[in-house]
This record gives sequence, structure tokens and C-alpha cells, in this order.
Amino acid sequence: MYQNYVFDLYGTLIDIHTDESSKNFFKKYVKWLRKQGYYFDWKVFHKWYEKIEKYHRDMPSTHSKPEIQVEDVFREVFAGKGYVLSDDEIVYLCENFRKISYIYLSLFPDTIACLEGLKKAGKKIYLLSNAQRSFTWQELEQTGLVPYFDGILISSDEGCMKPDPDFYDILCDRYQLKKEECVMIGNELKSDMAGAKAAGIDGFYINRYPVFKPEENPAYKYVSEKGSLMEVLSKTGV
Repeated sequence: MYQNYVFDLYGTLIDIHTDESSKNFFKKYVKWLRKQGYYFDWKVFHKWYEKIEKYHRDMPSTHSKPEIQVEDVFREVFAGKGYVLSDDEIVYLCENFRKISYIYLSLFPDTIACLEGLKKAGKKIYLLSNAQRSFTWQELEQTGLVPYFDGILISSDEGCMKPDPDFYDILCDRYQLKKEECVMIGNELKSDMAGAKAAGIDGFYINRYPVFKPEENPAYKYVSEKGSLMEVLSKTGV
């Protein structure tokens, strides 16, 4: 039935918890910055970062759910202290911002088995992730996921994010996918499933966390109440 399996990343394939907002986190990041030769008071960095990020997120857009590029935020924060940085330097600072925020990061136990099962069946696999490339690409490489995908779309690259149907349309247009041959697999009802429905794509809800409640008119066609990716194979006839 389906030829194209479109996956969400965080909470679906990767189990992750980060801290990118606490005082302790910003203190640790600014301490690391000083070792790299960049000097900020952590309160100043925190204030500027939040203010500039909000400014970028509030900018008008043609998309219903626009996305920013966090590199632009970092560039402006550091420019505020007189640092003029190259693109590579900005990416390096973003990557380590993310690394310092980790509490844990790992694949779910069924991730690889599901992806390998789809590959063995000759299916195409795509990633549609609300994420920042400078944060996420290193995690895709670290977890060994990159080779499994026939296409990877990250919201910061495209200027929009789920549940904006534009994000799904970009995927289908870029890889010439027929929507009736696609299914979106994700753990977020208001993001993954609602967006897929709005775009005219079937949804498969993965209840990774014990929050499932049956709905009268669900946005998804399939559900794994146990939160098992292996049910993607069995319930879609792979």
C-alpha cells in the first residue's frame, strides 16, 4: 500500500532530553565559551539569546508555521559583543550549545529494527523533523541514522515546520512522492498527525509515552497504543 514512510525524529526514532533554558545551562555554556576565547556574562548572554530568538520567531512569514535558523540568532548575539564570526565558527558554537544541553540521547530500542525492516521490504524512508540543522545533523550522524533515509528535511532549512502542510508539500514535491503512497509516523498529535492530515497524508501515531486517549475523529489512520515502531510494519502490511 505505502511506498514512502515519513518519520518524525525526536520522540519517535530518538529518545532525547535536553536543557536549553535553565540558568545552570547558560552558566555552563558561557564557561565553555570563555575557554574558546569568547567572554560573556551568563545573564547577558541568556537575555540576548532569548530576546533575539523571539524577534526572529515573531517576524512575518508566508508560512502558517514558520521556522527560524538558530545560526542567525547566534550571529547577532555574538555581534553584540563585537565578535564577527564565519559561518563555520557559528555552526561550531551552535553544535556545542546543543551538546552542553544534553541530559540523555539514544535511539529507541525498536528504531533500527523498524528501519531495516522497511529497507528490506524495498520501501523509501524519509525524515521530516522540526529541528535546527546545526543541532540535529550531529545527532543523526552520532546515532547512525543518516544512511537509512532516502531524503532528509529539517525545518530550519525549509523555513517552515510541522504542522504546516507546506513542510509536507515540500517533501513530496522534492522527491516526487504521491501522497496516497505516503504515511507519516510520529509521536506528536498536534504536530506530526495534524500536519499530515492537513496535507492529505495518512498518519501513524506512535504513543511513545503513556498519554493515549481514543478520539472520536482522530487525525491519524493508525495508532500503536504500546508505542512500538514494529507495529508500523505489521499494521501497514510490510
